[in-house]
Amino acid sequence: MESIGDRIIEIPDNLSKVKKRDPDSTFISYVPKGSLARGKNLVSTGNGKTVPCASCHGDDLKGSTIAPSIVGNFASYTVRQLHGFKGGSRSGGQADMMKGVVDGLTDEDIVDISAYLTSYQLNNI
Repeated sequence: MESIGDRIIEIPDNLSKVKKRDPDSTFISYVPKGSLARGKNLVSTGNGKTVPCASCHGDDLKGSTIAPSIVGNFASYTVRQLHGFKGGSRSGGQADMMKGVVDGLTDEDIVDISAYLTSYQLNNI
């Protein structure tokens, strides 16, 4: 046994469905202890490090006229996107605007936000 530390680990709920590329495959995300609460705080308020996500992505975070939905994605996808904005490897669309949004975030903040957003639909049904 090893602690997951500050990582997100995603495993398939049903490996045979994933191997068959079943579009209804689901995954279980194991996230650091406390990351959902910290992520909710960052997403909702910005916590002085960024702006609340609803400012652009809509009150339900499912997209608006200026920004796409940010819920329902794999946590690893969201981590990659936020790091891409922060590091400058993500470009096009609203990437320039997102760079300013993520500049003040730490790696832990990005994990926390991603953990919360991947759980968002389950928490808000």
